[in-house]
Amino acid sequence: MGPIGMQEMVIIFLVALVLFGPKKLPELGRTIGKALTEFRRASNDLKASFEREMHNLERETELKETTASIAQALPSASDYYSYNDFAEYIPESSNESSTTATHTEPVSASEVPGAESSGTVPEPVESSTPAEETAAATPGVEGTVPRS
Repeated sequence: MGPIGMQEMVIIFLVALVLFGPKKLPELGRTIGKALTEFRRASNDLKASFEREMHNLERETELKETTASIAQALPSASDYYSYNDFAEYIPESSNESSTTATHTEPVSASEVPGAESSGTVPEPVESSTPAEETAAATPGVEGTVPRS
């Protein structure tokens, strides 16, 4: 059951010659050759695609491992010191009453006292002077309300 020897090849050729005839045998040989070529090309494409996908998976795995090792190397939030950890080292002369900075809440532009927060620009009032008409015709900055 090893490879096909010379005697087997001759018997196969004679059977094919009898079955298909001398005119069809070259055409049959070309067809079988084209089919084998297409099969090899398809198998090579499949093999290359498989290898490419495996390479991409390996790169993704390496990237995940690298990211995980970097994340483990970074200190966690609990590793940082808080202000209270250093309270014992602050001199008594620098207490809150002697500092010039005061703690205030941040105020946004919409929270300024006297500012309207409706977000709409009122209709301009018709005026009789041309200067007031041009001032009313020019649009304001978005988010601002003209003074009246």
